[in-house]
Amino acid sequence: MSLRVIAKLLAVSGAAALAVLLAVAIYVVRHREDAQSLEKVAAVLPNSLLHAKNFHWTQMKGAQMQWVLTANDASYSADRTAVKLVGADLAMTSSDGKEVHITAPKALLYMKGNHINRAEMSGGTVIRYGDFVLSTATASFDPDDDHVEADGPVTVEGEGVKVTGIGLTGSPKTRIFELHQQVRTEIQPKKDSSAKPKKG
Repeated sequence: MSLRVIAKLLAVSGAAALAVLLAVAIYVVRHREDAQSLEKVAAVLPNSLLHAKNFHWTQMKGAQMQWVLTANDASYSADRTAVKLVGADLAMTSSDGKEVHITAPKALLYMKGNHINRAEMSGGTVIRYGDFVLSTATASFDPDDDHVEADGPVTVEGEGVKVTGIGLTGSPKTRIFELHQQVRTEIQPKKDSSAKPKKG
């Protein structure tokens, strides 16, 4: 084999080795950029492991459904012991078979495994049962004990009655609520739809 042929073979093999090295270098650099991008995203949500849209949770007790919780947005904490919700709606059935809805713009759920122990609602909590609407700024709910509690001003309206007070405890399923301080009741007479308006 002539020296010229050997030189050509060495040149070709050198070029191939250089191409492989270049490809490996590009791969490493690109994947390092991807890793840095992921780190930047993680830095934006340092306390979140999972972010979900259209959150849906059904709490069961044996074969019986206790309640259904939905939200527009959910963020799990890194240790998965808490969930922040935006646009929360909790639906359950009362002891007489009627629907009860608890809604709040924001809610923080405390969890143990796959079980929600407590919910703290803020931004304007509203409890609806039939024609009655209970509203307060913040409230906490213990689903296991069916216990709701609010510290601030509370308003209950429905069926011609408006009740206001400070502080509340109660049970959504049994619909028994107690206002603690500065309780005031207004009776609003029903409008007589059969009465004809007076002509002026």
